[in-house]
Amino acid sequence: MADWKKISKEEFDAAYNAQLPSGWIRFAFKYFSKETEKKDMAVKNTVVYVLGGLFLLGMIATMLNLSNKVVGMFVIPYGILLAALVFYLFSAVFLNNRRISKICKKLGVTKWEYNLLVDKFYS
Repeated sequence: MADWKKISKEEFDAAYNAQLPSGWIRFAFKYFSKETEKKDMAVKNTVVYVLGGLFLLGMIATMLNLSNKVVGMFVIPYGILLAALVFYLFSAVFLNNRRISKICKKLGVTKWEYNLLVDKFYS
């Protein structure tokens, strides 16, 4: 293990730039993270409103005791969209963690030390 305090910004940047995040990861973190900027909220809001609307329609159809076909018109698309979103976000997090692990291995530091380096150079 390297002493993380002796790693320069240039060494860190070289290791980081060798493992840049893919478009898959960038899209997920840009539009679905807690730090999403106001200008990028349209995608997140659209997904939330579509899922929320389908959920409410399915719930109302169930409360009104409508036929299973009517309830299914709302519940099936809701389930498919929710499953796809969860799969996408989990895969983006998994790929990002794997990318960070490669950076840590190249620098010879732990993930905790990697986070300290990020704070040191970019805060």
